[in-house]
Amino acid sequence: EGRGNTLGDDITVPELVEGEVIDVSAGSRHTFLITGDGLSYAAGFVESGFSYRGHLGLGPVQDCSGDKDKLCEYENDPLPVMKVVDTDGKRVDAPPFKRVYAGVGVPADSGEMHSVQIGVNGKVYTTGNNNKGQLCLGDLENRDYFHEVPRISNVVAAAVGLEFTLILLENGDVYGCGTNEVGQIGQGQDTVISQKPMQVEKLSNIDEISTGLSFAIFLDKDKSRVWGTGSNLYWQQCAGTSGIPFQSVREINIDDGGDIIHIETSRESSYFLFDDGKARSCGRNDEGQLGNGDFINSESQKKPIVDVDVEEDIIRIGSGPSSQSVFFITAEDVWAAGLNDRHQLGIDEIGSRDMPVQVEFQCEVSINYVSSSGTHTVADGFYIDDCNL
Repeated sequence: EGRGNTLGDDITVPELVEGEVIDVSAGSRHTFLITGDGLSYAAGFVESGFSYRGHLGLGPVQDCSGDKDKLCEYENDPLPVMKVVDTDGKRVDAPPFKRVYAGVGVPADSGEMHSVQIGVNGKVYTTGNNNKGQLCLGDLENRDYFHEVPRISNVVAAAVGLEFTLILLENGDVYGCGTNEVGQIGQGQDTVISQKPMQVEKLSNIDEISTGLSFAIFLDKDKSRVWGTGSNLYWQQCAGTSGIPFQSVREINIDDGGDIIHIETSRESSYFLFDDGKARSCGRNDEGQLGNGDFINSESQKKPIVDVDVEEDIIRIGSGPSSQSVFFITAEDVWAAGLNDRHQLGIDEIGSRDMPVQVEFQCEVSINYVSSSGTHTVADGFYIDDCNL
């Protein structure tokens, strides 16, 4: 949605943004990317300075008067994240970053979002809305610069949901902060919110974490075991609970003979990639986002887990916690399903798809990662030849 920051001029098929990129994340009407030297950039739309809570991490909204080097109301070109705040409260030079996780807004133009970055130093930094303690900083104050989370190190991954954050450490432990009203951070019924990171019990040796809007799943690759916590309104945790959420972590039973090697979540759906290159999914399917050829939610299926209809071997799955679209990456192509009201699927036409369709890149590509939100999609990869671009 939007092209060159011109509102209303949509990008109907993928367009190349040149330069070395090591990570990219699509949020609700905003995008983060990290360049090869570890410099993080934020771009996107700010509805108003009044409602903005700081999710871009660039400081307060300013009176720009046409100055595109400042954070302004409405559209913003990419701006570098140059400063962060350390645990002593001092504003210091930003470290080189390696991972970034953009904010989740409902609706998409909400300013009440938060974002997370991981430095190459293994520390985690948060910014934005903090009404439920989701910044893991021990209070409920919003931040408009990225702040270092104290007493957390050796971080390898994180995940952002609506008003909660999960953090994965190198040793496989998982910590969470923010709302736990429906079990989003797996702390049981007695914890409503947590302003500081709390370890998620029952989890160890975790390799991957992924969040939807109000739930999370976790993967132990060595044992091919998956756990989940939080909302299960659409059976997005592949089990029927009559809409009752999982307040603490429970194992998800995926009845399949293969080993699970990768997990992904969208807004209210889950995806599981097996070692044979096939994928299965469960949860909400009103836009065809399960990729199985229909629009029937899992709670209405005889079997909640369905097969994704992609013939090629899948090597990775991409989506995002505010997205109702999903992308299945193969060796030479990307296949997409789900919501497509704003050209999110990149197929040169609108209309949701229940069967995965090929994304229309300009020529043969090698894609490492896809991140999507409710408004747009970004991908990290390269063209295999120059395509005469």
